[in-house]
Amino acid sequence: MASAIASEGTLRIHRSIAGTSAPFRVTYQAYQDGDEPAPAAERSFHHLQDVRAFLNVLGLGADYVRDALRELTAGRSAFLTNIALTEKAIKNAGFGSLVAAKG
Repeated sequence: MASAIASEGTLRIHRSIAGTSAPFRVTYQAYQDGDEPAPAAERSFHHLQDVRAFLNVLGLGADYVRDALRELTAGRSAFLTNIALTEKAIKNAGFGSLVAAKG
């Protein structure tokens, strides 16, 4: 079922202040039992409004998005824990490799 929760984990947003690559990186790492770390997926963005749109694609609520962007602009990183993503959101976000890794 596409709307079933496929994964729960931590979303990290980091803003780089140097370099020539995209300044914003959004990384999602699912929680996993055992000794091996779960695979992580990452997307990069050039503009803060692109990060906002991406968080909306993931299906995060408006309060969550607002708090994450406030935390990001106050510092260089934001951490969102216990984020539950559906399989559809993972695929729409381009994190399809996470679904394949679970299979």
